[in-house]
Amino acid sequence: MRNLERCILGVLAMALREPGGAQAIPFKCALRCVRALVDFNMMAQYRSHTPDTIAYMEEYLDQFHRMKDIFLEFRVTKRTQAKVDKQRKEIRRQRALMRERVASSQRRRMRDDDQNKEDELSMDMIHGESHFNFIKMHILSHLCDHISQFGNIPIYSTEIGELAHKTQIKEGWRQSNKNDALRQIVHSYSRQHAIRMRLFNLQSLKNRGADLSPDVLKHLDRTTSTVSPPVICRRIWTGRRGDVSNIVDFRRISGVSLEIIYRELIPYSRHNLPIDHGLPEDHATLRSLHIELLTQLEVPVLTFQEADVYEIHRARSTRTIHFRNQGSRNDWVWVQVGTEEIYGALWGRPPAKLVALLKIRDPRCEDTMRQVAGVQLLTPVNSGRLSDLHGLVTVQMREDTRGFTILDIGTILGLAHLIPEEDRRWLVNSRIDLRTFHEVY
Repeated sequence: MRNLERCILGVLAMALREPGGAQAIPFKCALRCVRALVDFNMMAQYRSHTPDTIAYMEEYLDQFHRMKDIFLEFRVTKRTQAKVDKQRKEIRRQRALMRERVASSQRRRMRDDDQNKEDELSMDMIHGESHFNFIKMHILSHLCDHISQFGNIPIYSTEIGELAHKTQIKEGWRQSNKNDALRQIVHSYSRQHAIRMRLFNLQSLKNRGADLSPDVLKHLDRTTSTVSPPVICRRIWTGRRGDVSNIVDFRRISGVSLEIIYRELIPYSRHNLPIDHGLPEDHATLRSLHIELLTQLEVPVLTFQEADVYEIHRARSTRTIHFRNQGSRNDWVWVQVGTEEIYGALWGRPPAKLVALLKIRDPRCEDTMRQVAGVQLLTPVNSGRLSDLHGLVTVQMREDTRGFTILDIGTILGLAHLIPEEDRRWLVNSRIDLRTFHEVY
């Protein structure tokens, strides 16, 4: 269900983007209803709340309840469906008797009118008989009060207990001889738990300065540690290609002309590198620069509302090479290209297609490598404003001829998720994770 909510709003926005005349209002109501429910669920997953976030949750839930009747026809029970079928049969029987008394030229018009009235009566019965009065729908109304009184929702998640089954049940089953396995599982887990508690007690005594034997101290130093491992917060390159050693080889692989490569490298050097360590601006010298082409970049992204927990985003750019026996892969990424005042709700971070990952050796210092990325920047439609209907930003390919841009590798912030809308246009899926949901607004 959690994975479904990450994509359902964008998918529905695409599927319902061209309604007919009679479908316009129902489609809008359906999109607004789904948007309100998804936003409520996303914000309910926050690990810390303020009065503003709780007020947002109440607003989203209220909007959902106002719009949810658009889905009543899909809540039809078997009993209600039987009543609808019985009503249809009775209406058709009465209409058949009435048609016998009119001329044949009028029967077709009457048949069309009767069909419309039949559909209206059926929908009235469905709306009268169907409801959303079930426990899971009612629980939503208590979440805001629950957060105010007891704290955030994720701390009461049952996933922790379910994950514990792997250690307590599955691994114990594998280690048993499958003969009276239940007794062996309980005995094994009890011993492990007792040993862990003993180690915790000994560590507590050691921290208080208690007199412990050298063997115990040596064992504690080997099995426990009070120092947390350092958090790795740097970008890692992998997947070096052996068929590229200079710019000419890169042009052959990428299809980007030398003129465009020169046009991008020189401004990059002027704006990002020190004057005494900049790249040469002579085209002949640039052509001979040693470069490396890689296929994967690991970007550490700070987990939302965490101080030292990172998620690793693996951005790949394989160009024309197949990825895992499938098509080529060139991922969408977030790129910081300006201040927060531009690009509207994107806050200076437009999405871009990762075209190339390059390491350029500094001709003045053989041990220094310049790490750059070649991307195709997208530009937001309507200055990056959110749609009033589905709340997503639409982006498109740039209209100018700058289809290849070289940026410093530090400007790549992580993976982006885009949904194709039409030719050269995409919807930015800002519900793909909590951080993107919080930052794109």
